[in-house]
Amino acid sequence: MTGQALGDRLGGRGGPIAVLAAIVVVYLIMVYGTYQTFTSQIPSGNDFYPRWRGTRAVLLEGKDPYSEEVTLEIQKGIYGRPAREDEDQVAFAYPLYVSLFVLPFALLSYPLAQAFWLSALILAALAALIIILRTLDWHPSPAGLAGLALWTVLFYPTARSIMLGQISIIVLALVALALWTLKLGHKTLAGSLLALSTIKPQMVFLVVPFLLLMTVRRRDHRTLAGFLCAMGILLVVSWMVLPGWMPSFVAGLSSYHSYTEIYRAGTSPIGYLVAGLVPPYLSGPMTAAVSLGLGISLAFAWFGAFTDRLDPSAVFSYTVVATLLLPGETGTTNQVLLLLPIIAWLSGRSRQRWLVSLVASVLFIGPWALFLLTVQGDLEHPMMVFLLPIATLVMVFLRASNDMAGDLLLVK
Repeated sequence: MTGQALGDRLGGRGGPIAVLAAIVVVYLIMVYGTYQTFTSQIPSGNDFYPRWRGTRAVLLEGKDPYSEEVTLEIQKGIYGRPAREDEDQVAFAYPLYVSLFVLPFALLSYPLAQAFWLSALILAALAALIIILRTLDWHPSPAGLAGLALWTVLFYPTARSIMLGQISIIVLALVALALWTLKLGHKTLAGSLLALSTIKPQMVFLVVPFLLLMTVRRRDHRTLAGFLCAMGILLVVSWMVLPGWMPSFVAGLSSYHSYTEIYRAGTSPIGYLVAGLVPPYLSGPMTAAVSLGLGISLAFAWFGAFTDRLDPSAVFSYTVVATLLLPGETGTTNQVLLLLPIIAWLSGRSRQRWLVSLVASVLFIGPWALFLLTVQGDLEHPMMVFLLPIATLVMVFLRASNDMAGDLLLVK
């Protein structure tokens, strides 16, 4: 029995309400276990805390979450003191409408909020997997589906995002859902979901424009209209809650770039890769040249997809990789987006189970092995920021994603 048939049988017996009730029960059990064994004992989730504290500040206390006052409160909550200049300033460096996702959790004490949040991220990762499989029309067996689910949750970027409480998994789920709704023909909804995915702009600064461009190419402007309307609503609601949030957000971004350059040297993943291959005096020029080359090749790829000369699915995969390689400040948690092209590649080779198992194992074991061999205290080695994107880029250039079983990107 396939995973699809199993889902249909479960749905037929209990209906959507029974399935939803089961998910809620599982979720609450996860929350209870997480709280009892982890969050009530060990303060953590440093990437979630600024969003939690900032949301409480603006909605419950009427404070500007981007202000120095709230930033200091966040620092004391995480470090127990003001942050040093060479440390992450852990500011509320996200668009204000990220609070829409954090609001239900912000009403709870942090240990309990963290338990609910981390459990929600696990379910969101699994939901993203199911949505991607539906988009690709890939129906693995129950055993295969269970293996994919375990692989997805323990995949290095996913597991790290869960441990840190990173909202990147929510962005992945929103993009995956947008692709699925595009396939189903719900274009306005797809545009709205893409607008919501901008809660972490650096993850989608290339992905969203490409998807909107492709829908416009198909002479269907509903996706663009849905995106613009949803963005307008998000911005207006944010302005109503805090009229001066946009200047504060922009100022916060400037501060964010300045302090991340201190402890990350302002180096992009491409910069770290080039630095390991050429002499130091060539690192800067070579990084600029490679980055420019990648940008130009991406522009040509977009043009090829726009003129129907290249497969949009392959170009979308290339766009995801470029999104993770080009920025100066990016973390391995953002690499959860690679699940989109990677699962698409696995889907295209689903009949070659040995190859799927081999590639999935390498992509799983490689990053964890490298992390364990190179970790320095609580810091990742710079190689971690380019290992998986480069591996995925090789898969894209081998054009393995061109013969997917079903397209990841259907915008006809």
